[in-house]
Amino acid sequence: MENFIHGNGQVKLNVCGCGKLHFTYGPITLHFDREEFQAFAEVVGQLAAQVLYVEDHPDPVTMAPTGTDTLCH
Repeated sequence: MENFIHGNGQVKLNVCGCGKLHFTYGPITLHFDREEFQAFAEVVGQLAAQVLYVEDHPDPVTMAPTGTDTLCH
């Protein structure tokens, strides 16, 4: 049995009977087990909360978990 949770038209979460979760955002699908998805969702939530900080501070800010090298430009 599969359950689908739909977002705003471009977000979908497919919860398979085997326990795997398939998170689709537009053309991208990420595959998780339940614990991985929970950790992913928590980190995304934390980054979303930081967006308010960025809006109040014009200097470039890196919003990434410690240890990542992703840079803009």
